[in-house]
Amino acid sequence: GYPSGTSTTCGLCGAGTWSGEGSTECTRCPPGTWSSVTGAVDESTCVKCPRGTWSSQHGSPTPDSCQTCSPGRWGGGEGLASDAQCTACPAGTWAAEHGATSSEVCTACPSGKWSSQIGSSASSHCVDCAPGTWNDESGASALESCKPC
Repeated sequence: GYPSGTSTTCGLCGAGTWSGEGSTECTRCPPGTWSSVTGAVDESTCVKCPRGTWSSQHGSPTPDSCQTCSPGRWGGGEGLASDAQCTACPAGTWAAEHGATSSEVCTACPSGKWSSQIGSSASSHCVDCAPGTWNDESGASALESCKPC
């Protein structure tokens, strides 16, 4: 809590905030966290968003602020503060799933196709090798992987 005006009683900080002993104001939980606790006295009550999610909101009172990582990205850690902190699938791969928690979600482009796009969200981003060329590797990330037949 914190001192309330000129009285000797303390006010309670609302959900999503906390106030340390002797502090005169409430501090909001940082992005990537939330707290439903009222009257919290330290930041440890701020719960990290789970793997595969992120939140840019300061002082969130509910886990609803934790949004899933976009398709083409995955979140292996807790407490991410932006979708950009979710790791992009590498070139030559794609992932359509929301809220993925590991790189295993990234599917390699099949042989005969390639993609230089990082964070691709659809298999349609894997493009065919040009006529008269071919590659026999999956997960190709450059046009140069396509060799003459």
